[in-house]
Amino acid sequence: MTTRSHTTGSPRRRRRLKKPVRRFLTAAGLLLAVVMVVGVAGRLLERPGEALKGPGGIHFYKDLNAVHLKHARAVGISPLKGKDAGEQAAQLAAKGKLVAVSDNKYYVVNHLTHSYPYLVPEAARVLELIGKRFREKLEEKDMEPYYFRVTSLLRTGESQRRLRGSNGNATNQSAHLYGTTFDITYKNLVRKNLLGRRKTVTDAAALRLLSETIGELRKEKRLVVVTEKREACFHITVCR
Repeated sequence: MTTRSHTTGSPRRRRRLKKPVRRFLTAAGLLLAVVMVVGVAGRLLERPGEALKGPGGIHFYKDLNAVHLKHARAVGISPLKGKDAGEQAAQLAAKGKLVAVSDNKYYVVNHLTHSYPYLVPEAARVLELIGKRFREKLEEKDMEPYYFRVTSLLRTGESQRRLRGSNGNATNQSAHLYGTTFDITYKNLVRKNLLGRRKTVTDAAALRLLSETIGELRKEKRLVVVTEKREACFHITVCR
């Protein structure tokens, strides 16, 4: 009987890289990861409105409240206080420091419960410019001449406190206090017939054009904006 002998080979050892080489590769890997993360973050910061969501592909802009406040304090009035704030605003308008805002050929102003229909002149001009450019876009697309809705303007400390009771997003430090800031809803638009009667409509394509208009003025540094989901509005402050 022949006995087969088996030779057991020793396992092959992996060649280990020398310490300096391992350190170099580790450092290079970490550096590459940091570069990739910074690059992605930079693109997101440059294009915060890239993600299209909501009705009509609304852009979700993300200029922080601190940015709004910086511009508001540089351009706006001192916050109004007291129960006679509406009277104070009218007096400032008489001096040219505020402008009364009302329905015009581009937008309609909602019934206001927590704000007054005034803006500083710079903000009023930007609001008008949004309307003008939005209308031009509608005409280029052969669409109806819709009006957008302005839902909030100048607030006072008292009206801001009242708003906090019903809106958890409201803060004591609001750019609305300076007359530099206004809200435009993206829930719907307004159509007027020949007799001037209004009808509320939701046109996804038109709302997207409104969103694009605001984004273009943001890139031109005419305004800063945050898209508020809960209130379904663009919260806009004029830039200094």
